[in-house]
Amino acid sequence: MKKKIVAIVAIVALIAIVAVCLTACNADSIAKKLENKGYEAVAMSADDISEEFGEDAEIKWGVSAGKLDGLDFVTVVKFAKADDAKEAAEAAEAFGMAVDRVGSIVYVGTEQGVKDAK
Repeated sequence: MKKKIVAIVAIVALIAIVAVCLTACNADSIAKKLENKGYEAVAMSADDISEEFGEDAEIKWGVSAGKLDGLDFVTVVKFAKADDAKEAAEAAEAFGMAVDRVGSIVYVGTEQGVKDAK
């Protein structure tokens, strides 16, 4: 009986965690987070982003933000496929930018910009 209760609680907790993760990471929430930290954030269209990352990559959404002092900036892009995100992250690293990838989401910019976006 105890094992069944523990299993049910674990499943409910897992579903809740997945729901929070899926709803917490979208263009609006990232833009709002960055604006609260003093950035000017702009949503980017999939067409704008495709020009930067290549036509082959399917883009879901993107946000570009920079501080008014011009020192910190970040671009966050959600790709449809994790493989496309991995390729984009590797390309950005070749340019010497700070890069972090979480699944199909790529953060590119200055060290502080990437840190603030996450």
